[in-house]
Amino acid sequence: MSKNLPLPVDIIAVLLKHKRLSIHELIYHLAVAKSEEQDFKRLLKKMVASKEIKIAADDIVSLIRSARLCTYSANKDGRGGIATDLKTKERIIIPSNADNHAIDGDEVAVMNDGVDKHGFMQGIIREVLKHKITNIVGRVEQYKDKYYLISDNEKLGHYPVVIDGVNQALAFDEIYNAVVVSYPSTEQSYFRVKIIKSLGHLNDDEVFVNKTLIESNVQLEFSLDTQHYVEKLPDRIDERDIDGRADLRHLPFVTIDGEDARDFDDAVYCEKNPDGSFTLSVAIADVAHYVKHGSALDLDAFDRGTSIYFPRRVVPMLPEKLSNGLCSLNPNVDRLVMVCHMDVSASGEITDYAVDNAVIHSHYRLTYNLVQNYLDKLEPIPSDIENSINSLYAVYQALLVQRHARGAIDFEGSEPYFEFDDKGNVVKLVPRARKDAHRLIEECMLAANVSVADFLTKSAHPTLYRNHDRPSEKKFTALKSYLDGIAVQFDVSQENVTPKDYQNLVTRIMNRPNSAIIQQTILRSMQLAEYAPKNIGHFGLAYEKYLHFTSPIRRYPDLLVHRACKAVLHSRTYGYLHPIDVMGEQTSMCERRAENMERKVDSYYKCKYAVQHIGNDYLGIVTSVVSFGVFVSIPQLLIDGLVHVTELGGDYFIFDEKHHALIGKTSGYKYSAGQEVHVVIANVDMDKLFIDLELAEQPL
Repeated sequence: MSKNLPLPVDIIAVLLKHKRLSIHELIYHLAVAKSEEQDFKRLLKKMVASKEIKIAADDIVSLIRSARLCTYSANKDGRGGIATDLKTKERIIIPSNADNHAIDGDEVAVMNDGVDKHGFMQGIIREVLKHKITNIVGRVEQYKDKYYLISDNEKLGHYPVVIDGVNQALAFDEIYNAVVVSYPSTEQSYFRVKIIKSLGHLNDDEVFVNKTLIESNVQLEFSLDTQHYVEKLPDRIDERDIDGRADLRHLPFVTIDGEDARDFDDAVYCEKNPDGSFTLSVAIADVAHYVKHGSALDLDAFDRGTSIYFPRRVVPMLPEKLSNGLCSLNPNVDRLVMVCHMDVSASGEITDYAVDNAVIHSHYRLTYNLVQNYLDKLEPIPSDIENSINSLYAVYQALLVQRHARGAIDFEGSEPYFEFDDKGNVVKLVPRARKDAHRLIEECMLAANVSVADFLTKSAHPTLYRNHDRPSEKKFTALKSYLDGIAVQFDVSQENVTPKDYQNLVTRIMNRPNSAIIQQTILRSMQLAEYAPKNIGHFGLAYEKYLHFTSPIRRYPDLLVHRACKAVLHSRTYGYLHPIDVMGEQTSMCERRAENMERKVDSYYKCKYAVQHIGNDYLGIVTSVVSFGVFVSIPQLLIDGLVHVTELGGDYFIFDEKHHALIGKTSGYKYSAGQEVHVVIANVDMDKLFIDLELAEQPL
């Protein structure tokens, strides 16, 4: 058979998309050459004999059993997993003996195989249609005359990774990036890879971050076409670009961000009117002016989907010349923007709005701390922006009234902020404060986002909404079970629960010593927000329609919203690069990917910090209880770890799933969420990013 002939997997992939095709149509779709046709028909006969396909009398080819196009998520140990139907989103359990060498992230064809003993749909992976993982990162080991790449990514399925064509000296204390040459199959139960380059030495922070990016399929560099385009961009806006825009350079717009911010998406300005109402203006960087539809830069931005924020590094969605330069609303320079002007009543209702292309000149780069100090009467600000800042604070308080009336959920938890010394070592984790200055900007951005959502909805223009569905029955039931276990009432059903019910719950537990732990559990009960063209509203914010407009420098969906707004302003319709639902799925995936990477790198730095405290004891709070132990948070260090059940004392502990507790069989001693315990940091596993704790004192 010719090496150019399609494989059976290619034939099945085409049939999955088209259901039924004639042999001639199949030949056309697979681009089979005339000289290959006889060989191709012999291949089809073999597939008929193996009962993969059937060919009717009229030469119509179809699958014998219908298969479902799915994405595959491997279990943590890489054996078996979950396949998610791309159309219906139904989850199908794949046993370890039915994964057909699929790797985490693969696109697969799945055959239904009944239900398991728990009543869950079960399936068999018939074919791997597309591999997601293209690179593997790890250290090198040699066994006899072969070199192996040792990765700590357990979702690779524990298949050996054999290095092909070693023609260079490989160091055993370095991390290498390798491209996959071939994947595990029935013919070979291992990966074959080719070394691309060394990323650097083991235990180097930068190497770990690059490794995390590569393993998540994030490109470390922009394409050459993008780099060449950006190099040619001017450092300042062209006066011709201002034509046809509202000139707002005379208005004292300001940016308000954190001290460490480098890109400024938004600037704000507010006037208080004689009748007590407000005119709030939110100006957003006009990224769409520079990122042209379908360009190399556009494709790179879509592939990244979002900027990624690590403690000591940002991986921007756009090249820095744009994200920190031309598109960033830096002070004392003209910048192109899209602006949303809103009329806000004294009671906080948005009574009218307008969206426009404009040019502004940010007068000051303010920080949250400076604005907060001004609001607290501790520090002055320039006199020419006092009226606007006072009006911004007043409109924020009015918008807050409406927020409470809607019942939007407001979690008070704060993310930890890493402090480093000159050598890059973590010296402290501190909670990042969230004060009125932060909330002021948040409410202004929410107001702009909900106004633009209404603008595009009324214009009947397709867009990506930011949807947040109500809690699922499974998650809601788990939350109620947890709350029952810690004696917190929540008397509402999943069908009738409202955002206000959640907000009332959060308010009721705020004064408890373990309120932060309870809030985390409440937050985990919520659905994940996602981008989609069909509006279902935002449960957490209690909005009927909502989208993202305010951060196009760092979020691709915001860029799409800008393009849609520009199209409406010019009485046109924006033609999306791909089907809009596909773009929603891709950008949602990119967001999850970024969150997972950020969590992983945070865990890395937390573990490095914990190493410095091995052997020390601390007061901890039990955050959750599982059959194999108790997870404990150490508030003093802002880190978490596990006390394994074997370290809880000489008693035999039984897991009470209903009450989320471990109970000693002999002593009756109970461990449950919210309980205070004294623990010692016993060990830190940097490979698995895991902190082991032991009890500082055994229970009596």
